[in-house]
Amino acid sequence: MSTQNTQMQDRLAALPADVRERIEEQLSAEAIQALAAYDLDPQGQYVNGYLALGAGKLWHFQGRDGSWQSDATPLDQLESAKVLEGLGMSVLRLYRDGAVAGEYRYSNRHAKAMAELHRQVERQFEGQADGEQAGGGEEFKGPDKKVKCDKCNSAIPDWAETCPRCLQQRKVLMRLYEFVGPYKWRVVIGFALALVGLAMGLVRPKLSQWVVDFAVLGRNYRLLWILIGSFLFIMVAEAVMRAVRGRIMAGLGMRVAADIRNRCYTHLHKLSLNYFSRKSTGSLITRVTSDSDRIWDFVAFSLIEVVVGFLTFAGVGVMMFLTNWRLAFLVLLPIPIMVVLMVVFHKRMHDQMARIWHRWSDMTAVVADAIPGMRVIKAFGQENREIDRFNHRNYQVYEEERKLMNIFTFFGPAMMLATQVGFLVIWGVGGFWAIRDLAAVQAAQAAGVDSPDGLMTVGKIIAFQSYMWMFFQPIHMVAHMSRTFNRAATSAQRILEVLDTEPDIFTKRDAKALPEMSGRIEFRNVSFSYDGVRRVLRNINLNIEPGEMIGLVGHSGSGKTTLVNLLCRFYDPVEGQILLDGVDLRDYKLEDLRRHIGVVLQEPYLFRGTIAENIAYGNPGASIMDIIRAARAANVHDVIVGFPDGYDTTVGERGHTLSGGERQRVSIARAILDNPRLLVLDEATSSVDSKTEKEIQAALDRLVADRTTIAIAHRLSTLRKADRLVVLDKGEIVEQGAHGELEAREDGAYAKLLNTQNEVKSIIALQE
Repeated sequence: MSTQNTQMQDRLAALPADVRERIEEQLSAEAIQALAAYDLDPQGQYVNGYLALGAGKLWHFQGRDGSWQSDATPLDQLESAKVLEGLGMSVLRLYRDGAVAGEYRYSNRHAKAMAELHRQVERQFEGQADGEQAGGGEEFKGPDKKVKCDKCNSAIPDWAETCPRCLQQRKVLMRLYEFVGPYKWRVVIGFALALVGLAMGLVRPKLSQWVVDFAVLGRNYRLLWILIGSFLFIMVAEAVMRAVRGRIMAGLGMRVAADIRNRCYTHLHKLSLNYFSRKSTGSLITRVTSDSDRIWDFVAFSLIEVVVGFLTFAGVGVMMFLTNWRLAFLVLLPIPIMVVLMVVFHKRMHDQMARIWHRWSDMTAVVADAIPGMRVIKAFGQENREIDRFNHRNYQVYEEERKLMNIFTFFGPAMMLATQVGFLVIWGVGGFWAIRDLAAVQAAQAAGVDSPDGLMTVGKIIAFQSYMWMFFQPIHMVAHMSRTFNRAATSAQRILEVLDTEPDIFTKRDAKALPEMSGRIEFRNVSFSYDGVRRVLRNINLNIEPGEMIGLVGHSGSGKTTLVNLLCRFYDPVEGQILLDGVDLRDYKLEDLRRHIGVVLQEPYLFRGTIAENIAYGNPGASIMDIIRAARAANVHDVIVGFPDGYDTTVGERGHTLSGGERQRVSIARAILDNPRLLVLDEATSSVDSKTEKEIQAALDRLVADRTTIAIAHRLSTLRKADRLVVLDKGEIVEQGAHGELEAREDGAYAKLLNTQNEVKSIIALQE
């Protein structure tokens, strides 16, 4: 059976029984090529619906009035299928003869399953074989987030991204092997040392028995010193091996944690902007930092201990039965009680650990949100409000941790009490038997022969007591390790959720390199939507020649920034194409494309570091002379040399130690140094005074020379030098032309914008 069929059977088995039966009436698991759920109707209300792709047909199942209705659409009656992606929901649309033949809306938790179904439908349209990858597509890995568990049909809490009841922790932790694998010899050495230590541990109780029965009671001084020497050798050897094993495993844990942090942080940079719009900063910081630290704790101190614990459990059990099988049976009586306690409390502790992780994430998010916005907080005098926010989140963390401690502090004493029952059994029953057999043992010693095996001796009781503690120790270890185990499983799950998330924007396998570019751009019937319903851009058609400067104007929300976001390929169009030098942007390597695009944002972002490092951010190998030339071109050199440390001046968080105009000119210098062929200016002078605007404008005039430039500005006067102005309204291009040409159209959209802006300036001038 193919992997695809196996996966499809697993997905089918996870569905509610009634819909699964309905689907199986029409198709078998082997015939289903793709299966996806949708959960919204055109009015945005929740519904239960499924789409199943069979050979040549797309089946539709929807629950109504307690039953499931179905119908099928032959694919040869359709001409295309498109997905309109959004931040909160998306839409799969089927087209026939240019009209919409079907529409299925779904929230983001079904996005990946629906994307896989859409790809399979497109492959059938294109006549591709089942399972053939198209255009560098990525393998389906399942949905990111569910509201209801497909397996147990229980609601997934808001603090969880997968069902905590059905989380298979062992499978999650087993996936950590891909990080441990490169260091497997460290694990082998640590495991070997642990086994040798286990063997020595099994010998010690037997030595105790011989000390009492043969050395002390037999008054054999020579044997006593031999046994004491054996004890000393075992103790020293165990200490040395424990130290070596601890050093090896601690080093392994640190190395694995570092690899996980690197892998997670690297993958975050590959993800698309949509992902970061759905996740809080605190949540992502927690995954990279504290979650990896919890995994280090598990790998360093728990990975081998669990395996060795089970081997100890088996080995000591054998030794107990060999010592006295009847007493061994009695000592094992508390085991069922302890197993029940472990199962019950392990489940409760895992649920509580997930809640604690969520509360920690919320608290971290408050800190991550407040520190960068400290100026705004102080400007509005909201320090106490932010402190109250943090105190509230901190108290929630405390409450959840208190609940965990309540569980843990009850669980530990209950397990210890069950263990001590065995202690009483040994001394009660074993002591009774030892007194009963004392005469026979003394007679055997007086005769100089060994005691019969069935007799109980004081030495055997002492050895049995030691074996009992060794026997229950792995149970206690695993039980008390439940907290570490649950923490590691929860953290591993969070990290793997990041690593398993595929970027929406990625480089295709057959993508072309872009060593040079002329800068010719063509928007061809481009449409885009963030939410899958409202189109931000509608059928945009625009040609931009190399070296041409285009100004984008329009009211807020008209789609100007979205247009340049698509050009930078922060998002992909849901319809149409954007061509650069005659090639679709999606056919270029992403890193090559963005290397040729320079962006100057309305709110420039500077990293913590020196001014020189920020200017050279796009070209870290630039010389100091190149940096100075870029700063001169950006009209910021004289400002920089006025600082005590010059270009080595350290800017604060996000560059807040510089003024807005200084930050903007540093960002322009950064763009100049990178020497891009395509330049995007997004409101580069909107938030500065007139004098600074003139300085920035002079820098921009140098920057745009001989480059293809797209500039966005609300101050229309800054776009007078543009070769062409493109006026957007409600996502559509309504006018194009030079400034003078559009200004002359009295009823035109640009003329109205210009008149409105002039009226506002006049009112401000009168008030002054």
